[in-house]
Amino acid sequence: MISSRWVGASTSQAIVKLLGALVVATVVLFLASLTTSGDKATASGWLLYVIGGAAVVGIYYYFADKPIWMVGTREVVMMAVGAVLYGIFAWATNVIQLPSVSFVSLRPAVAIPIFFGLAFGPVVGFFTGAVGNILGDAITGWGVYPVWDLGNGLMGLIPGLIWAFSDRQRAADRLLVVVGGLLALFTILSFAFPTVEHPWNGTTVGQWAPVLLILLIAVVVVARFLLRARPNLSAAVVWGAFGVIIGMGFASIADIWVNGYNVPTALLGEFLPAAGTNLIFAIILVPILLAAWQAARAQTGR
Repeated sequence: MISSRWVGASTSQAIVKLLGALVVATVVLFLASLTTSGDKATASGWLLYVIGGAAVVGIYYYFADKPIWMVGTREVVMMAVGAVLYGIFAWATNVIQLPSVSFVSLRPAVAIPIFFGLAFGPVVGFFTGAVGNILGDAITGWGVYPVWDLGNGLMGLIPGLIWAFSDRQRAADRLLVVVGGLLALFTILSFAFPTVEHPWNGTTVGQWAPVLLILLIAVVVVARFLLRARPNLSAAVVWGAFGVIIGMGFASIADIWVNGYNVPTALLGEFLPAAGTNLIFAIILVPILLAAWQAARAQTGR
């Protein structure tokens, strides 16, 4: 899916484009924080956003020799399209709140940054997720939350790394073990801490977490093997799931410092509601979007 014209791209050009996407996302975040009537970005939020941004650059340097980072005119257009689409569709469902300790909503639109990352590369996926989340939260009136914006960016960036591997099926099989292991770990934690108390209103959340996690492990594995006949879609399911886990995991763990949560509250009160539902939508919707896109490309001969 990544164009072969990127193969000879220079490292300096690629890092400039990636940093450019980070800078634009940061400017949008800063302006949103200045103008919002909702929550403003906090100092700890900005600090962890910068740390997350450094991690993005670190990911780039780890895969710097791979032809996945260049951004041309088409990719810039896709960044804008993806961010707007994600922002609008996220806003449309932000009203459907899930039991959690923060603003976690039902969001089928998470399939958009994952799809854009898979189809157009990690830079496009990152920008779509980060800026789209800023727009969606701002339109909703919630305010800005830098670590969640960065987390949504990672959710789009990580799946785009699929094209860094020559043997994508082997890489997906190995990554499936990692995804299954992480979900199994969270399942064990959910049994160890079956409920957590909401830090602001005293209610409990997390009662449904063990069932959800066991279901997710089954769904990821089944989806992977059911799509064996469509290897690109099969691998996309695994990489999309990994992107959700990394992105939502970063945001939730960062809230330990931003909001003062303890580890069980962050994992069971934020990560599981956000990642659990996002995984379900990613597993169902991303293969549909990719299949439709591949069919359209085949018809147009592009």
